[in-house]
Amino acid sequence: MYIITALFAFIVFLNNVPGLYAQGSSDPLAEPDFSDIEVEEKPVKRSVPERKPAPASSPVVTYLSLAVNINDFGRFADGGSDSNWYIGFNNAWIVKLPPAPAGDYSKAFIGAKIGRSKSQSLDSPWERVRIPGKVYMAISQSPSFGSEQSFFLAETQDIPAEADPSVSISGTGRSEWFWTEVQPSQVSSEKPNYLIIWSPTREFRDAARAPILAGLEAASQGAGAEPAAWNNHSIQGVPPRGEGGTLQVPITNIRPALAVKLVSRGERSVKVLDTYVQTSQESLVVRCSVEGRDVELAWVEMSQDELEWRRVSSFLRSSPFIFTLPRSLLPSRGAYFRVKARDASAAEGFSAVRFVSGAGVSDGQ
Repeated sequence: MYIITALFAFIVFLNNVPGLYAQGSSDPLAEPDFSDIEVEEKPVKRSVPERKPAPASSPVVTYLSLAVNINDFGRFADGGSDSNWYIGFNNAWIVKLPPAPAGDYSKAFIGAKIGRSKSQSLDSPWERVRIPGKVYMAISQSPSFGSEQSFFLAETQDIPAEADPSVSISGTGRSEWFWTEVQPSQVSSEKPNYLIIWSPTREFRDAARAPILAGLEAASQGAGAEPAAWNNHSIQGVPPRGEGGTLQVPITNIRPALAVKLVSRGERSVKVLDTYVQTSQESLVVRCSVEGRDVELAWVEMSQDELEWRRVSSFLRSSPFIFTLPRSLLPSRGAYFRVKARDASAAEGFSAVRFVSGAGVSDGQ
């Protein structure tokens, strides 16, 4: 009885508490009505990370040529008609490049894209060897080139050979870029830069024996356009020393593949790893792996005292880096071998040294 009386009194108390029950209901289990309640809606602020533009960075290597893309050069030197675009003892090619863009350059190079070096028969018509010869370049701010402005560029042994449909010739392929280092101060950022290419090899007097310079067909510049390329067919193994008569024949429809390469200051590295030498009675096979950015070249060097090294292989420009050398170059007392590699910025790296005995036993086999 007391329990029922207390429960009844508690229900009466709840019924007198305003807003506790649903409006108009005395049932404590009824759902409350919130329709009269005003709720202030506030926008939710979400933090969005600020997007900042990537910092502008200058390229590691800057190229300066008569083409926007130096890979576009290929005419004459890759096959088809050579149109007498040979690099000769009596035949030079000249371009006028604009001033170089301002920058902090640690290295500078001048170069050319060359192909179709020639070969000749010796004892047998089926045995062909490369016609030996050299190619030089020079740079100047005027169309005259002194000896201090002239530099060795390449030997024909390293230039891709011209194919012959009647006989197999080693080393054939597309034209390649060759570079030689100059002082950064020799490339002007205020005046035009003239480049010239020629050969001091007397045998290179026609396209039948000389290598071929690559070109690029140019859009018509109009009748009044100033030429930026010339051919000089009057030299005799050396470039013109004075300005008079240097720019003989203007070229407006073809652009010669001559260029300047500028390397920005910075730290870069090339690593040559996992070098092994396998020997047989006929050959030495040297293999390695190369790590680096924009690796351009790799080659094998040999030494007998680990002090003076000389290159004994051709250049490889892409992996796999595997070289086959004739066993005959190995001295009777053995020799040391290593592989060097270079990237587009001219940073170099070399492998661990491997010794190969005169008996053909290698410590890295």
